Amino acid sequence: MPDLVAEVAAAHGLGEDAAVLYLQLLALPDPTDRNCARWTGWKPARTKKARTELAASGLVVEARRPRAGRTLFLPCGWRDLKAPALPVETWKERLYPVRDHVRTVPLVPVPELFTAAWERVRDGDAPAFEELTTRATRKGRRR
Repeated sequence: MPDLVAEVAAAHGLGEDAAVLYLQLLALPDPTDRNCARWTGWKPARTKKARTELAASGLVVEARRPRAGRTLFLPCGWRDLKAPALPVETWKERLYPVRDHVRTVPLVPVPELFTAAWERVRDGDAPAFEELTTRATRKGRRR
């Protein structure tokens, strides 16, 4: 995975720690702050530095959402799933099955999941908010 982390870091001008965190947010169904810290084994200061750098990159949005357990999210739609599932970004629905009342479990090993998520981004399918196209409103009659 070091090659993938280096590629993500180079592509987005990130440090390696921020690239690791970005890959976790891209690919994993449950990247809570607590889980990410446990998976990486980083001390709080290192985690905070990576989160701050990633938040400043524009690749993620900083927000608060119920039951998410985190404040960094991919810029896309959001599925507020019912327990025991955690809420998840809609962009991830093409990576693994996402359903209400069922904990989301990827069907492939984590390294393959990271690679698949990064390939989607590299191929131009990065998480993004959809453009909303609306019709121009007609002016109402004046009275």
